[in-house]
Amino acid sequence: MQRVADIVPPSSSALNIITSALWCLLTAILFDQAQRSVKQQLHNFVKEDVRKFKETKKHFDRVREDMEIAQVKNAQAPRNKPHEVEEATSSLSITRKCFRHLALDYVLQINVLQAKKKFEILDAMLSFMNAQYSLFQQGYNLLDELDPYMKKLAADLDQLVIDSAMEKREMEHKHATIQQRTLMQDFSYDDSKVEFNVDAPNGVVMEGYLFKRASNAFKTWNRRWFSIQNNQLVYQKKLKDVLTVVVEDLRLCSVKPYEDIERRFCFEVVSPFKSCMLQAESEKLRQAWIQAVQASIASAYKESPDTYYIEHLDRTASPSTSSIDSASEPRERSARPETILQRIQSLPGNEQCCDCSQADPRWASINLGILLCIECSGIH
Repeated sequence: MQRVADIVPPSSSALNIITSALWCLLTAILFDQAQRSVKQQLHNFVKEDVRKFKETKKHFDRVREDMEIAQVKNAQAPRNKPHEVEEATSSLSITRKCFRHLALDYVLQINVLQAKKKFEILDAMLSFMNAQYSLFQQGYNLLDELDPYMKKLAADLDQLVIDSAMEKREMEHKHATIQQRTLMQDFSYDDSKVEFNVDAPNGVVMEGYLFKRASNAFKTWNRRWFSIQNNQLVYQKKLKDVLTVVVEDLRLCSVKPYEDIERRFCFEVVSPFKSCMLQAESEKLRQAWIQAVQASIASAYKESPDTYYIEHLDRTASPSTSSIDSASEPRERSARPETILQRIQSLPGNEQCCDCSQADPRWASINLGILLCIECSGIH
């Protein structure tokens, strides 16, 4: 199995992290070796040898002071008092002998300390140099292990430079070709998405930007991202915003071009609840959106459990009105849990004819989005 590093070369930041980690490791090794080799030896020299020398020096200073005091007493002894002279002379003699003895010890300690200082410090510096040598030797060994990887990385870098140069030449050639074609012929470039798919795996039949006329008094137009999905027409202000539903069920709406307006490429989506005026960016896009909505309506009826009743609509009426159910099949209608008629009649205001207020209307005006009785439907 190949390692990940053999497949994907790391970035410069990864190399910086590796180098920093190695440097921290080597620094820790150097500090540890310096602690053991230099600090310990100098610690012993200061704590033992220098301390012993200081104690000898203090004793020597005390004896020297005693000798100076004895010399002063000997000089002050009166001539007419022989016993004081003898006592002062004896005390001075003893103090001088002790001073000379300690002076020899003090000189010996000085010489020993001076001699030891030379080789102790030299030994400590040599140990420090050995520690540095070990540090760089270990660093060399660690970096030597990275040598094959660095060579492979350099080869990959060279290949990336070659590929980048080739890609640059190809893009420059394409750019020059497109510019030449543009100069030779005049054509309109339209990258708008005009295709739709009612059987899309993600449920989105078609999507794209449309202008929507607001329902307020100013009738302002706003550009929104529209999509047809899950038998609904929805839009968003931005791609990550919450969906706003325009038509909850495409089976209850109709779509048609709208020309009685100053703006071009407009079409209207009519539902029982409201009408929505939309504008595409071109005639091609307008036709594509109208066809997408009509195809989605047909697909929704095809997938609906009430397909049986849709196939038996009475087409003898005018194009704007259709029978919602078939009166010749009451048994099949009552056997089903809920039909399109029941769902439409459950909406507020649909329980009676819109014109004469007769109960249980069974005809619908698709253009007006209302329910009618059979007499009023004939008039319409």
